[in-house]
Amino acid sequence: MKRKKIKKFLKATSFAVIFAICCGIIIQPTENNVVHSVTTSELEEKINELKKQNEDLDNQISQIDADIADSQELQNLAYQKLVNQKEEIDYLNNQIYYKEQDISDKQKAIEDLDDSIKLKEAEIEDKKQQIADLEQQNKENIYKFGQIIRVMYITSNEDVFSVLMGSQDFNDLLIRTELMKNIGEQNERFMNELLASIDDLEEKNRQLADNIVQLQAEQKKLEEEKAELEAEKADLETKCAESKTLQAQYNSDYNTYSTQIADFEAKQDNLEYQKKLNASEVADYEEQIQELIRAAQAAASGDVIYDNGEWLWPLSSKYHLITTYFGYDSWRNGNHSGIDVGNSGINGANIYASKGGEVIVAKQSYVPGYSYGKYVVIDHGDGYSTLYGHCSEVYVSVGQKVNQGEIIAAVGSTGWSTGPHLHFEVRINGVPQNPFNYVSLPG
Repeated sequence: MKRKKIKKFLKATSFAVIFAICCGIIIQPTENNVVHSVTTSELEEKINELKKQNEDLDNQISQIDADIADSQELQNLAYQKLVNQKEEIDYLNNQIYYKEQDISDKQKAIEDLDDSIKLKEAEIEDKKQQIADLEQQNKENIYKFGQIIRVMYITSNEDVFSVLMGSQDFNDLLIRTELMKNIGEQNERFMNELLASIDDLEEKNRQLADNIVQLQAEQKKLEEEKAELEAEKADLETKCAESKTLQAQYNSDYNTYSTQIADFEAKQDNLEYQKKLNASEVADYEEQIQELIRAAQAAASGDVIYDNGEWLWPLSSKYHLITTYFGYDSWRNGNHSGIDVGNSGINGANIYASKGGEVIVAKQSYVPGYSYGKYVVIDHGDGYSTLYGHCSEVYVSVGQKVNQGEIIAAVGSTGWSTGPHLHFEVRINGVPQNPFNYVSLPG
């Protein structure tokens, strides 16, 4: 009898509910703030605004694609310049290396010539000393010859003739004559040999002097060639320094374009993420409309009958650490529409239906960092519903009837979540209530 009265009441109120929906009066829930009533036209307006935003985002993304393409083209050009400049620097460095080798060879040749010149000069000095020695010998010889003549003069021989005339006999004359002759010939021969040696030494000195002049000319030529090589090397080093400056500039350009591309891609990622958020928000608005429509239809049909019995804790009794309570939360700087349960080891734990009813939301897709993530909403009849958020897995589907205590999902950290936990809500006509008005902590 009681059941029939409830059915009549539901039928009587179903028309009012459906009329309210048609008039656009529904409830918009969020996780962080206490919900408020809005009309479907307002929601549709928000949906259209979000879709318009996504169109604008698509245009911005397309423009960024063009900017990325331009930056990549400039980056590729800078890279090619870098490659060309590196090849130019390598070439110049090789040329500088070979010039240094040539300069080193020239310097070695100059030093060798310098050594040769020093040797020639030493030989000249040696020959000069030999000439001086020979001249001294010649002087000594002349002196000795003079002494002989002087002795002969002192012995009363006024001259050679008197020496000869003073001979005691013919034999003595012959002896004196031969003696004078021998002395003269020996002295002459000796002097001639000395003079020939001196002439030979002087000739060799002249040759050595000519050799020195020739070597000095060769040395001067080598020094000129070395100076020319050093000038060419200095020119190559200047060009190499200029190339390195260009290389540094091209490298800076390449890095600048790399940074630009990274910035563009980061901006593009943010825009893509905003698109996902907008799309998810649109889906949430549409899901809210469908949720209320399904709840109204269930109430009108009387399929879901509210059970006045006790509510069940939605987790195993060992999970009862409350990390965030219902109401104002300073960390969020706003209201929290449920309670968060987050014990250690809770990830993957079973989530149970707090009451029996019909699944009106079974969200499998989500945007990381946004909203409830994967979540389930169960309509319990008479305006009551429960929400189970941030699930890792959802085991039920929309329209499925579930019993109290039946496993419906697994604890996770999807959506806007900083770690594995269950976000649990109790709603009346879509408005979140303090869950502890209905459920109790285990133990």
